[in-house]
Amino acid sequence: MKEPGLKGENYWNGSILERVETAIKLAENMTWKGIHPVVRLVKETYQTGVKLTKKAMKKVENQIQRLNYGEENFPNLGKWFIDICCGSS
Repeated sequence: MKEPGLKGENYWNGSILERVETAIKLAENMTWKGIHPVVRLVKETYQTGVKLTKKAMKKVENQIQRLNYGEENFPNLGKWFIDICCGSS
């Protein structure tokens, strides 16, 4: 839940996030550039070792923008520091 300009820790203002419902409600009410996030609880376990086909991965790559301006603040994120765009692929 970290985005440049999205200050989760400031929004939470020290709220204790020990209940799932509390964390979800706080996340739902946050905004970034005036837009509320879509928040949902995922309870199932993800299967490991699953890979996308090259065609499917291309669709995903068309919806993300790799960011490099966070390297000084988030040096360990590397290729994982992205902006997910809402446009169609």
